[in-house]
Amino acid sequence: MKSRIQALLKHEGMTPSQFADAIGVQRSGVSHILAGRNKPSVDFLSKLMARFPHISGDWLITGQGEMLRAEAAAAVKDRQLHLSMEQERPATSFKMPKKALKEEPEPVYETLSKPQQPVLPPLPKAEGKRIERIIVFYDDRSFSEFRPETP
Repeated sequence: MKSRIQALLKHEGMTPSQFADAIGVQRSGVSHILAGRNKPSVDFLSKLMARFPHISGDWLITGQGEMLRAEAAAAVKDRQLHLSMEQERPATSFKMPKKALKEEPEPVYETLSKPQQPVLPPLPKAEGKRIERIIVFYDDRSFSEFRPETP
């Protein structure tokens, strides 16, 4: 099973971490399976098959047959045929007459002002303590740091 999952990763062009994220399992779980420490669970295989429906379940579980389901294999062959036909076409080039070229005006760039840091209201003080800084974490994994003005 380990070698078939490695073949799947190679076919999909994914790292083990990307694969784990794609099927919704912990990265360490994929690492343990690829290292041969653990065998994949039914839940793992179910998530894998749901995310990669073009992979043959028989091949994945038993190792028999082709990796790609029949429909997916046909689509891959069609794509390869299409690409090979495109490569056989003679390359054509087109040159614009010099008169057809027009000079475009220089782009105008506006100077954007630097965003101002919001002004915080005076912060309440605890006995003998003062707030040094406030850090706000956003869902896009960025953050902003605010430091109160000292009087």
